Amino acid sequence: MKHTLILLGLALTAAACVSPEAHRQVVNANSALQAEIAGLAASQRQLAAENERLLAQVSDLSTRAADAAWINEQKQKVAGLLAKYGQGTPAAAGGVELVPTPEGYAFRVAGGVLFASGQNTLTEQGKKTLSELATQLEGRRVRVEGHTDDVPIQASQWGTNLRLSVERAMAVTDYLIKTAGMPAQRVSVAGYGEFRPAVQGSDDAARQKNRRVEILLLDP
Repeated sequence: MKHTLILLGLALTAAACVSPEAHRQVVNANSALQAEIAGLAASQRQLAAENERLLAQVSDLSTRAADAAWINEQKQKVAGLLAKYGQGTPAAAGGVELVPTPEGYAFRVAGGVLFASGQNTLTEQGKKTLSELATQLEGRRVRVEGHTDDVPIQASQWGTNLRLSVERAMAVTDYLIKTAGMPAQRVSVAGYGEFRPAVQGSDDAARQKNRRVEILLLDP
């Protein structure tokens, strides 16, 4: 027991004899280690943030590439339609023309192709024309717009050109949905009467061009 106490005393004495310099070295080394650990943690956070930024950039580039491919595909489709229905084509001469509008391209169908004067009942030629156009409208959203000339209605059940334009747009819409099979949720309707003429003028030629139905091609 006596020897044990002596050894314990010697050990405590040795521990108490560590020099201040050695103690400072230990403290400094510990501080340096703590700083290094903090630096590694900061670097890890920076790397994680950079990884998130790069992932977001890759996602954005993928989206842009997909958008570019979609835009190119739509341009090719429009080019094909213009080749068939553009100005100067046989279809345009027959009263069906693809024209640019402020909202995009639209099929412009002469009123005389679709309806008898002052009527909203489709002619047989009108039905045939719409059936052919329906094949070009697959997968698209469209807005069917009715237009008239500027001659006021004198004696008609419609009362106004605006009402007649809406009725004609509805007749075309009903045919596209019920007969041609277009999904109803992809077709909307508008009537503008004489207020959005295709051409200016009040002669017979201008009025004939202004009596029309336009099928505006919207994004799919």
